[in-house]
Amino acid sequence: MENVVYLLDPETALFRAVELVGAISVKPISELLGCKLTQMVRFDESHWLFVDAEGLREGLTAFTMFGRYPQPLGGKIVVAGTDGSESYHSPSIDIGDAAAHFQCCRPVIDPVFDTDDNVQSKGLIPAGTLADLKVRIERRPPMPVHGSA
Repeated sequence: MENVVYLLDPETALFRAVELVGAISVKPISELLGCKLTQMVRFDESHWLFVDAEGLREGLTAFTMFGRYPQPLGGKIVVAGTDGSESYHSPSIDIGDAAAHFQCCRPVIDPVFDTDDNVQSKGLIPAGTLADLKVRIERRPPMPVHGSA
């Protein structure tokens, strides 16, 4: 395969190699990301991350934490290689090694029900009544998919 980039989807936590038609450039990467404004984040000396610059927005159902970046990244992420020039190439890092730097996250709401002990102290609340909703962030590592899609 030529002109391959790695694509991480935080919704599914799938991290896969995708072959681009033509040269690796910002336009096809933006199309993969599904965004109008692309931001670049340094992955390491030989790689860049491309992210949706407006990915952190209302209604966010998943996001990604990147170990070398101080804030969450919203939307899909593309990893591409660079040699220091303005041209990009396929990543030189293994997809599994690259995946180790990310955590896919999503908010989860857990219901909390009244217990029998709590019901007796209040008297009129039937056991099993919804008492509260607790929000937590579920973190999971990306699942590298070897081979192209």
